[in-house]
Amino acid sequence: MIQILYVLIIVSIANSLIGSLLLLRESLMTADAISHTILLGIVLAYLVTRDFSSPWLIIGAAAFGLFTVISIEGLTKTGLVENDASIGLIFPFFFSIAVIIISKYFTNVHLDIDMVLLGQVELTPLKRIDLLGISLPLAFVQGLTIALINFSFILIFYKPLKIRLFDPVFAQSIGINIKLLDFIVMSLVSLTAVISFESIGSILVTALMAAPTMTARLVTSRFASFIGVSIVFGIINTLIGYNLAVFLNTSISSMIAVTAFILFLIVLFLKKSTLKINPLSQN
Repeated sequence: MIQILYVLIIVSIANSLIGSLLLLRESLMTADAISHTILLGIVLAYLVTRDFSSPWLIIGAAAFGLFTVISIEGLTKTGLVENDASIGLIFPFFFSIAVIIISKYFTNVHLDIDMVLLGQVELTPLKRIDLLGISLPLAFVQGLTIALINFSFILIFYKPLKIRLFDPVFAQSIGINIKLLDFIVMSLVSLTAVISFESIGSILVTALMAAPTMTARLVTSRFASFIGVSIVFGIINTLIGYNLAVFLNTSISSMIAVTAFILFLIVLFLKKSTLKINPLSQN
């Protein structure tokens, strides 16, 4: 059971890192769309390979996640549809196609809607890989890899990222390639969602990208501390949710998502109480 917790913690760190960039980019709900529509990429790749262990499933899912972003932004750029409306159109369309294909052709295959939504985090210790002579859950190694990639990206591009996220007009005026940065960010969102998808499911992917970052935003507005606090809240959500799920013998993924929302409400209430007591603290 402790290995399950390790997987959850490292995945929460990976999702909190990239989720913080999405929140500042004001495109957080894109994560929800990607975490669901990558299912169609998996399904289409499986139709070709007929092998659940094929790396093409990950490649297909990541590519389709990126295609989802391109579709949403392409629809938005027409000027006739708002961004949230574009997500509301693209997300259910792609996800529903995947569900139709699964229900029609995969009834005897280990790919069902419950697994898609909630993941199989309880089974992650069973699928293992040897790393430097140490046997580790594959999900932990994958989560650690994407967490390091996300952290390295933020560290290397810290200054241009900060300028782009807080003042995109100024960023463009001084020659920062906004389109390239956005493309890399959304590619990492897609890759993070794909890596997290199998173990924790689409619901928890969205919760871990959204809740810790939104909670951290209530606490700090400084870029560096915001990212750090997002990670801390992601870990706290995971620890509390995991232990409650074990105690109550219920779904781990669902309990972590519920815990994340409750913690957000607690911080929101404390923030409002502080502002009422000391209105000057808003400044």
